[in-house]
Amino acid sequence: MADAPPPNESSEDYAAAHALEYKNRGNAKFKERDYEGAVQAFSEAIALDPSNAVLYSNRSGAYLAMSHVSKAFKDAEEAVRLDPQWPKALARRATAEHALTRYITAQATWRKALQLDPGNEAYEKALQAAKDGEAQQTKERIEDEKRKEREAEEKRRRDAADEAKRREDARNEEQLKDFFGVLEDDKVQRARKKKLETNPITEKYQKQKLGKGADHKRDRTILVIEGARERCRQERAFKLSKGVDPATLPPEEEALQKEVAKTFAQNEMKRRDVEEHNRVQQQRERDQAAEAEKKEADEKLFEKQWNTDDRRGARVGMWQDFQDDKKRSANVKRQRTAVNFKREEKQETKKKYGEWDRESWRRDWK
Repeated sequence: MADAPPPNESSEDYAAAHALEYKNRGNAKFKERDYEGAVQAFSEAIALDPSNAVLYSNRSGAYLAMSHVSKAFKDAEEAVRLDPQWPKALARRATAEHALTRYITAQATWRKALQLDPGNEAYEKALQAAKDGEAQQTKERIEDEKRKEREAEEKRRRDAADEAKRREDARNEEQLKDFFGVLEDDKVQRARKKKLETNPITEKYQKQKLGKGADHKRDRTILVIEGARERCRQERAFKLSKGVDPATLPPEEEALQKEVAKTFAQNEMKRRDVEEHNRVQQQRERDQAAEAEKKEADEKLFEKQWNTDDRRGARVGMWQDFQDDKKRSANVKRQRTAVNFKREEKQETKKKYGEWDRESWRRDWK
């Protein structure tokens, strides 16, 4: 720790002697990095000699080592008050001010210390560090202000976008009232209403379901309106980019309304086409089902008639006749085969013209 200033006339007093003993003990504790013990020893010394600036300065150093900056600043202030011309006390206060990020006051205190101890390199380095800290603090403050300005500007843009969206939704809501009935399917609504009337137990559930369907239709219609408006804006921007005179174009709001009406008309035509296609398909399916039913009925009738007694007897008689015919055919075939065999035998025994019978001697010999 720092050396004490020259002792005054009361240094040989009993309390001052014990205060010096506690101060030495505190310095030893400080070197051992036992900062709490050092603070306790310096406090005992201050209690015995409260007018000694060195004791406050030493305890301020111990508090700084413990990161108790506020207590260190108070002790440094007291040391400067007791001995304003002691540069070490000013250095303690400047160090505490730097730790408290009071860079401007720290610079002033370091300058006073340099006036009392000119050429001290440690003080000059500390003064430069305070200047750097002030510059960094100023930079951070400027960046923080810019960040706040950006956040405020972004908030203003969001608010403006929300307001524009709210106005757009209001316009869509107005157009929705005009076109919502066109998109609503009357058949589905009548079917749901009839189901509600015939099923009073599920009335609450059906109402909720009907409400959800209406909300879905409403959301879909809003999307259709927004899409039509966006297409109109893009087409208008494209024409302007190609050099078209804005005076030749219709007003934007009128063009938006026409585009929305055109889109709804196209959607309605598509809906009717789909409905007609579904109707034709359903009619075709009904015709096919009726044809299949008629074919099945004809097959059942034929099966029923086929299994009657008269038809069965006729079929049995026809089968018997067929079997008789088959037997007669077999007999005729056998007869024809026998006749042919006899004819072949006769043909084999008949001597051909100019042929010599080599077996005649056998017959003659027998």
